Amino acid sequence: MSHAIHESPQASVSASLTQAILHAASRLGLDRQTLLTACGLHEGQLADPDARVPFSAQEALWRELDARLQHPEPGLLLGRSLTPGPFSVLSYLLQSSATLGEALTAALRYQRLGGEGGELHIEERGESLLLLYRPLHPQHPATRIRVLAMMTCWVQMTMPLLDGFHLLGAQFRHAAPTDLAPYREVFACPLQFAAADYAIALPRALRDVPLVQANPPLQQLLRQHAEALLARLPSASLSARVIGLLGEQLAHGEPDRGELARALLLSERTLQRRLAEEGCSYQQLLADTRRQLAEQHLREGRLPAAEIALLLGYSEPSVFFRAFRQWTGLTPGEYRARHGSGPAT
Repeated sequence: MSHAIHESPQASVSASLTQAILHAASRLGLDRQTLLTACGLHEGQLADPDARVPFSAQEALWRELDARLQHPEPGLLLGRSLTPGPFSVLSYLLQSSATLGEALTAALRYQRLGGEGGELHIEERGESLLLLYRPLHPQHPATRIRVLAMMTCWVQMTMPLLDGFHLLGAQFRHAAPTDLAPYREVFACPLQFAAADYAIALPRALRDVPLVQANPPLQQLLRQHAEALLARLPSASLSARVIGLLGEQLAHGEPDRGELARALLLSERTLQRRLAEEGCSYQQLLADTRRQLAEQHLREGRLPAAEIALLLGYSEPSVFFRAFRQWTGLTPGEYRARHGSGPAT
């Protein structure tokens, strides 16, 4: 089966991730300015942690690092020097998740915030949970160092967050190197080379294990910010961008359609017309977003329904209760009793 990934002409990556790569390279003794010059970037492009840089420029950076780092496997070396903090919202979102499963769900939804240089997939195979990465340009000279650094960083970031963390296996697209010691040191599991995909396998039971830095209130704020950033990526559909901005506006009360249109540099009439062309409407997207967030709060949290109503921008809880019954045929209390993790306090 083909797993070809189609590159957007606007493919980009996080400036925060690019900063983290440069910080790691500096710690390993490479000159930052020389690297920036070699890949055609400048400091101004990296100043905003939520900014984007062209994927092609970061690919050139990886190629330069591969040429300059004196190590049998530069990707493994760099991955061990990467620190997750500079990755900005995506990194903090994953670390503050309640469980590994929740973190993986977030990683799938928001992976484009990190970059558009490939696609993450998660598959269950028996008692294993497989995290596969399918890169753009798998034959590009810089792909090996880039993906190995990313896989190493996954392991380094997850290990301290999860009691009992270990890998069942790791696989790589390239042929087996002569020296396997650097791989064994990082992954500490059976290794497979010349495989169809880059992947690591975890015990499926780890999916429900709590993360030690779980922080539900922070999660909510980070998700709102992540939705807004996702909505602003150029390749997102207008409806996806509207949903992201609605999630951000709902945190501050009743959404304002005019303000949302201005954020998208559109008139309200143009917004309405273009949404209609995509087969939806502003009111429909608002209702769908509210319903999705309401069900998520009721399933995963313990906030009273009245507080959820306020979080969703309703001026009165009774209006939320009526809307929720229309959506689901249940009251919020009945929905929580069926699907939630426990009663509200």
